[in-house]
Amino acid sequence: MSAPDIVLVGATVLTVDATDSTAEAVAVTDGLVSAVGSRADVEALAGPDTEVIDLGGRTLVPGFVDPHSHVSMGAPYIRHAALHTPPVGTVRTVDDLVAALHENLAKNRTPAGGLLLGWGYYPDEMDDGGELTTEILDREFPDHRVVVVHVSGHGGVANTRILAEHGYVDGCEDPEGGTIVRYPGTRKPNGVLWENAWMPLMFGMMDTDDDALLAMMHEYARWGVTTVQDGAASVGQIEAIRALADGRGIPVDVRSLVLFSELDDAIEQGWFRAEKIASNGHTVQGVKLIMDGSPQGKTANVTEEYLTGGPSGEQHWHGIVNITPADSDQLVTTAYRNGVQVFAHCNGDAAIDQLLASHRAAKAAGATPPGRTVPIHSQVMRVDQLDEYVAEGFEPSMFTIHCLIFGDTHLRNFGQERAFGISPMRSAIDRGLRPTNHSDYPITPINPLQLLWTSVVRRSTGGVVLGEDQRITPAEGLRSLTINAAYEHRCEDDRGSIEVGKLADLVVLDANPLEVEPDAIRDIAVVRTFKRGATVYEAP
Repeated sequence: MSAPDIVLVGATVLTVDATDSTAEAVAVTDGLVSAVGSRADVEALAGPDTEVIDLGGRTLVPGFVDPHSHVSMGAPYIRHAALHTPPVGTVRTVDDLVAALHENLAKNRTPAGGLLLGWGYYPDEMDDGGELTTEILDREFPDHRVVVVHVSGHGGVANTRILAEHGYVDGCEDPEGGTIVRYPGTRKPNGVLWENAWMPLMFGMMDTDDDALLAMMHEYARWGVTTVQDGAASVGQIEAIRALADGRGIPVDVRSLVLFSELDDAIEQGWFRAEKIASNGHTVQGVKLIMDGSPQGKTANVTEEYLTGGPSGEQHWHGIVNITPADSDQLVTTAYRNGVQVFAHCNGDAAIDQLLASHRAAKAAGATPPGRTVPIHSQVMRVDQLDEYVAEGFEPSMFTIHCLIFGDTHLRNFGQERAFGISPMRSAIDRGLRPTNHSDYPITPINPLQLLWTSVVRRSTGGVVLGEDQRITPAEGLRSLTINAAYEHRCEDDRGSIEVGKLADLVVLDANPLEVEPDAIRDIAVVRTFKRGATVYEAP
C-alpha cells in the first residue's frame, strides 16, 4: 500500500461511527480516509513525501453536513444589509434599520433605480415594535427599489416601486395562499407581504454570479461545513452551480433541491437521470415542496389556532396553506414515480398532516417512495406525528436554533405546551428516528457549533428552556450534524463519519464539544476544514 498523502496526529478524533469510537490519528490517501487509530500506528504509515500535521491536542470531527440551507438564495445577501436583532445582530429600532440600509446603499454605490435589499428584519424583537411600511421606505429612499426581507424568508416589506412592479396597488386582491397587508381601513397595500404574495418577488431577486456563489461556499467552509444542501433551487440555479463545479471548481459539496414549481421541467431536462445527478461535488438530490410558512411570521399552518391572531390581525388564525392538497398529492406522486426524493417544508402540524396524506395518496396511486422523505423543520408538531414518520419511513430535519432566536415569540404565539415541543429531537431519537439539525441560512447563522449548543440547552434569548425533556446529548447533537445528515441525503456510505474508505472531509476544532460544559459549546471555533483531504479553510 502506498504511503498516505497526509497524516493528522495529536488529536482527539471523534469518529461518529456506529459505536462513537475515538482515535488519536487519521491518514488520508487520494482524498479518502485510509487509516484511523493510535498515533503510533497511523504515524508509522507515513512515507518521505507524507505531510504529517500535529494538531496539538485539538479535536477532529467529520465535516459538518448542513441538511437544509440555501446557497443560491444566500449568496446575493452577502453584499446587502444585514438587519438582524440580537443575539445575531444589533438592530433594535426602525431608525437602526434605516441607518443600516443607508450605509449599505453608500457602500454598494447603488445607482438610482437600483435594488436596495435588507434581510433579517424581525419586528417582534425590536424595541419600538419594528413597524415598517411603504411610507417609511418611500420617504427614506425615493430614488431606489427597496425590499426588506423578514427573518423567516417567508415575507417582507417593499416600497411602492416594487409593489407596482408586481401589480400590488390599491384595491388589488390577495393571491391564493398569500397575504397583502393593508393600511387600516383601506385596500391600499402598506408594503408587508406574506407567502404567495411574497415568494414571486423574492425568487425574482435571487439572480447571482459565480463570484458570489463561491464566496457563499467558502463561508460554509469557514464554519466547518463540507456538504451543504441548496434547499430551493430553480433549474437555472442548478445549471449555474453545475457549470461552476465543472469549471472553476467548488470548495464544498452542494446538494440541490429543485423548487416544486419547476419539478416537471427538471424531470424533462433529465436532472434526475443517473448520468446527470452528480458531477464534481454537485448533486441534484430531490425536490423541495413549500407546504406552509413560518411560526415566527405566523404563517405556519397549524391545527390549533395562534394565540396572537394572524399577521394582519386575523382572528382564529391557523396560518397559510402554500400548496393545495390536490397539488401536493400530484407533486408527491410525480416525484415518487420518477424516483425523486421529496423534501417538504413543514413548520406546522397541519402542514405535516398534509404531507403525510399526500405521501399515502401517492402510494395508493401505485407510486413507490424512493426512500427517506424529509419533512423539513418539523417544528410546531404533535408527538403522534413522529410515530407516523416511523411508520412511513420519513426522516425529519429539525431546527433547534429557533429555541434561541425565536423561542420567546413562539411562547407568545403558541403557549407553553406547543412552544416547548418545538423540534422534538429527544422524542424523535427515542422512537428510533435519525433527526438532523439545520441552519436554514440565511434565516439563521450557519455556525454548526451554535446549532449543536441549541439542541443541548434549548434556551431562548429570554432565558426560558423550551422543553427540557426535548434536550439531547452533545454526542447526539453531533450525529445530527454529521452522519444523520448524510443518511438523510442517502450519502452515508461516503461521508458523515471518519472511517476508512470515506471522504476525508474533516474539521479541526479548538475544543471537544463532548467534554466542555454545555454553554461552552457555542464558543468552540473551527481551526481548519479539509475537503477530500485538501484545506479549504484555515483560521488566520
